[in-house]
Amino acid sequence: MRALTAAAVLCVLTACSTGPTRAPVSDTPKAQTPADALAQARAKNQHWLDPALITAFPESGAADYRPPSKLAVLLPQSGNLAVAGNAIRDGLLSAYYAETRSKPGIRFYDTQGNAAGAKAAYDRAVKEGAQMIIGPIGKDEVAAIHDAAGTIPVLALNRIETPSNRHVLNFSLSPEREGEIIAERLLGKGLLQTAVFSQGSDSNSRMLATFEKRYQAGGGSVLLKAPAPVFGKDAAGAAVNPVLPEATAQAKAVLLLMNGDAAKPTRAALALNGAAGIPVFAGTDITESSDAKTNTQLDGIEFLQMPWLVNRGNSLNISAAQLLKLPSARGPGAKLNAFGADAWLIATRLPVWLASPNSEIAGATGSLHLEPDGRIERTLPWSVFRAGVPQALNGP
Repeated sequence: MRALTAAAVLCVLTACSTGPTRAPVSDTPKAQTPADALAQARAKNQHWLDPALITAFPESGAADYRPPSKLAVLLPQSGNLAVAGNAIRDGLLSAYYAETRSKPGIRFYDTQGNAAGAKAAYDRAVKEGAQMIIGPIGKDEVAAIHDAAGTIPVLALNRIETPSNRHVLNFSLSPEREGEIIAERLLGKGLLQTAVFSQGSDSNSRMLATFEKRYQAGGGSVLLKAPAPVFGKDAAGAAVNPVLPEATAQAKAVLLLMNGDAAKPTRAALALNGAAGIPVFAGTDITESSDAKTNTQLDGIEFLQMPWLVNRGNSLNISAAQLLKLPSARGPGAKLNAFGADAWLIATRLPVWLASPNSEIAGATGSLHLEPDGRIERTLPWSVFRAGVPQALNGP
């Protein structure tokens, strides 16, 4: 638009000049950016993965299912990341046993939660005949494997900032993606002024930064960014209600990036500050609450949530309820269970994306599609609290 405006001004000035008329000077074509290349590939339904990724896999007789004969899973079974590794393992195994078609042999390797352990596990898995690798999960682990991969496909389970290996697919529970989806929701509803309240965390900071960037690009304005309000007491012990910034009342939407325990007093503070009628939206953390009996205080809030956690269907028809007895399914671990289940889906349904990357697979963490650079992105459905219970926004 800027180049076109400059050209128009130049034409007007030339036409009004008393000197000889000259043809407008055209700008030098702008160099293509990586983002431009991705957008063009996406529009053409293309990817840059090596098309020979699955040629060694045994034929399955189905167009949408072709697992390897041997699958290696690289997860930390010891070290600081072991709890997360166990949750992902349990979700993956739930999907593995729910699959009714022919399944590969599967073997787990301990990465110990560090780059050296991940590289050693990778080398061992390749030596022992693995045709595909899922994992690892740590940032340093993934970086080590990303550079080493080159003979078999790898599904890395953490965000790779600059993918460059045609043998590596990249899948993560990215807060950046959630921020984009929330921004698109508010823009689509014409809610162009938002007040944001958030709990301090790396995940929320990343989600908010991406939300703000996408929201502003679409014409939205963030009126304020503030921490979750707190109800306090004065010196005499009397309750003191929080006073929210004046801009809150001018907002057309409120965004809460916090868990349910923080969202409940925030909702009360909004009402006390004259903002009870403003539509409220939230991220996936809002369902994390220590007291489900008081969740009616969250009624009407629209929020993103994985299908896994609100009983929406996925390709294997499994849900969080089936893993409730497992220690790994408690609290945030349920999301990692879903993450593991989707890792299995991706590893066994690559023919779908190698033929048509824009195709979507109904996953436990969301609707999955393949980006041109090998990233697997999610679209999450919207839910709402009704009578204190999270429900699908558009019905069961």
